Amino acid sequence: MPLERYLDGGAHILPADDSLIRFAMTNGQRVIAVEVPVPVLRQQFGGGADSAPLELFARNQAVIEAAASQAYDRTETPNDLLDLGPEDFDTRPASAKP
Repeated sequence: MPLERYLDGGAHILPADDSLIRFAMTNGQRVIAVEVPVPVLRQQFGGGADSAPLELFARNQAVIEAAASQAYDRTETPNDLLDLGPEDFDTRPASAKP
């Protein structure tokens, strides 16, 4: 089941770990928390170390949410938490993957 943007609340940097951005999506029945490391965003979207993480997220939100939805379809999330990594942004067709 694909995830959709959850409109109640926005992306934020976790206070306990300033290297993670958390945002919410919904599967229509439950709210799913999604976490993506700031270094992964910078690697995927070209932001340097001085780029503001939340601005980088906002500029690429649609792509990040699409990656989260695809990852959700193939990953178990028993605790309603989905962690994104660099592999979740690999959009090559399955036949092109090594």
